[in-house]
Amino acid sequence: MIDLTTMMWKEVAEFFGNRRFLTIFTISIGLMGVLPLTTGVQGSPVAIILRGMFVLLATLMVVANTAPDLVLHERVGHTLDYLLTTRLPDYAIFGAKVFVSAAVGYIAAMLSLAVQLVATGLFGGTGWHWLFLSLPLGRVVAFGLTADLGLYVAVVGTFVALRVGEQRAAYMVTVVSVGVLLVPFLVGWLHVALTMSWMTQATIAFGVFSIALGLLGLRLFRREMLVLYLQE
Repeated sequence: MIDLTTMMWKEVAEFFGNRRFLTIFTISIGLMGVLPLTTGVQGSPVAIILRGMFVLLATLMVVANTAPDLVLHERVGHTLDYLLTTRLPDYAIFGAKVFVSAAVGYIAAMLSLAVQLVATGLFGGTGWHWLFLSLPLGRVVAFGLTADLGLYVAVVGTFVALRVGEQRAAYMVTVVSVGVLLVPFLVGWLHVALTMSWMTQATIAFGVFSIALGLLGLRLFRREMLVLYLQE
């Protein structure tokens, strides 16, 4: 646990020391906080979906960029080579990058939500209120689904970047992995209305899946194979 904490502090320091990370973080919060004012819908199921989507997009934008870059930054600087030769356990190296990426994405979502609430109160013309947070469905989306999505994208982004050395390719694969989540809806295996009525259960199931995916990613974390990838 000490090794994991040490690695997490290292990743946090690298995040705040990288101007690109901070720029994407700030822009995501601002855009996803202000853009909901353009939807023009209030107090309806459509409003819940749309405003909740902006919060989810803030998480996606931040984590999809942060997770791969935390790895690629070290690949370029060859510090990842050094980490792989130390006695740090695999869970500390892999887990720290996943946890920090997911946490940064979740913080971005909460800040964008705060901006959204304040912006709506000041400029929305509807007065101060909690928007979709006043409904259980909205709270599940804002606080639960964002955490699940952040963890999922962090795991995929970290794992992909360990094997793909090009930033754009790693980013695209990470984003496509999110699109894969929509396949059951596109082919008719699931219906949006049915999923919304069971949103709490769906969020729990997605969370369990994301954790299982993280454990699988850790199990597939092989130092000897990574050394070969880094030498290419």
